[in-house]
Amino acid sequence: MIDMRKTLFRATSVFGILIGLAGIAFVGIYILEAIVRRAGEPDQSLLFWYLPILFTGVFGMILGFGFSAMGIYKLRRIRRESVPKGKVTEKPGP
Repeated sequence: MIDMRKTLFRATSVFGILIGLAGIAFVGIYILEAIVRRAGEPDQSLLFWYLPILFTGVFGMILGFGFSAMGIYKLRRIRRESVPKGKVTEKPGP
């Protein structure tokens, strides 16, 4: 049987990772397009006009990695709650 809570939190983690990677891509686009390709040109206005791309990227990274961390935390919590009390889950040492 499928545990819907686990499925939901796995999907949350995957969604967070994808959004975080998209945020990194947006920051990279800003750096390449607004800074690297325009270096030395007299018109530097794209540093200002491309700021929404940078802010979208930073917000995406924060949101994405936050979702990912929340999903992983909740999955670990579910796993911890599913182990009966008093049961040893690790192998004994040598």
